[in-house]
Amino acid sequence: MRGVIEAAPALELPNVLFVDVRSPGEFSQDTIPGAVNLPLFSDEERAEIGTIYRQVSPRAARRRGLELVAPRLPAMVETVEGWSRQHDVVVFCWRGGERSQALVQVLELMKVPCRRLAGGYRAYRRLVVEQLAQLPRGRVVVLHGLTGCGKTQLLGMLAARGYPVVDLEGLARHRGSVFGGVGLGCQPSQKMFESLLRDELWRLREAPYVVVECESRRIGRLFLPDRLYAKMQQGIHLLVYDSVESRARRLVAEYAAEGIPVAELRRGLQVLARHLGRERVAELAALLEAGRFEDFALRMLSGYYDRLYRYPHGPHQDFAFCVSTGDLQEAADALAAFLDARPCEEGE
Repeated sequence: MRGVIEAAPALELPNVLFVDVRSPGEFSQDTIPGAVNLPLFSDEERAEIGTIYRQVSPRAARRRGLELVAPRLPAMVETVEGWSRQHDVVVFCWRGGERSQALVQVLELMKVPCRRLAGGYRAYRRLVVEQLAQLPRGRVVVLHGLTGCGKTQLLGMLAARGYPVVDLEGLARHRGSVFGGVGLGCQPSQKMFESLLRDELWRLREAPYVVVECESRRIGRLFLPDRLYAKMQQGIHLLVYDSVESRARRLVAEYAAEGIPVAELRRGLQVLARHLGRERVAELAALLEAGRFEDFALRMLSGYYDRLYRYPHGPHQDFAFCVSTGDLQEAADALAAFLDARPCEEGE
């Protein structure tokens, strides 16, 4: 046993494995990114123990907890022992209280190396909030452009070359539009999104700048932290552009990667009825049903998205750099050359 460890140094351990002993329901809402769930109690058992604690006594609740967890302890110890052979194990619960202490004491008795997270998830959460109020430290380079210009692909290409990129839409699992969640599954909770974002910004904390895609304050149902959003507004703004036909083809290819989700697109259309009118929505729905996806994308771009975002269709003096994405590889080369040639430190 190596004692108790604070959140900040725990996150810096080179081979850390966080073990969350809270219930599955607590774990599913938010946890430390990369943590594994080894619950002492199920959601139902946790509720039962809480009721006993309030209505009978804390002692009775602890006795019931012991009855429930005792038969599972040998298997839990064996599991953690296996993890400890390859990782620095850090065990935590909500406040670093009785649940994590109980397991750690048994692990200590069995000579299984591990640590307990001081203050539990609540202390980790405080650290996330504190660090997001200070990150990013450098400038923010913001990539603008109309829907379908390939901004996300460009970010991926820059990241692959080692440039400091944060894919906000990837972390949020949402593309930021009415169809933004199509095919991406459920978004993380706000707390989980902030934890993931903290990890990315902390990883890039020494970079003189980070590159992101332009977003409103909200991505789907998630909100960007105040400091990041403010620094995006104050950042270096770049524009990418392409023809509407090329953008439509790119969107179809993106959404068709695992099969066009017609039902989800149809549901998204209904949300737009008050903006587009029922007649136009019916026409668009007919294109979907007929499998005319490129025509659907063209109509959506010209009739809705381009009017909504109002970005230029070509080079414009309001942006520090402009490039066509007709050829994404050439666009990535041009962006990389711009970033290499222009200092992006604060106070530029």
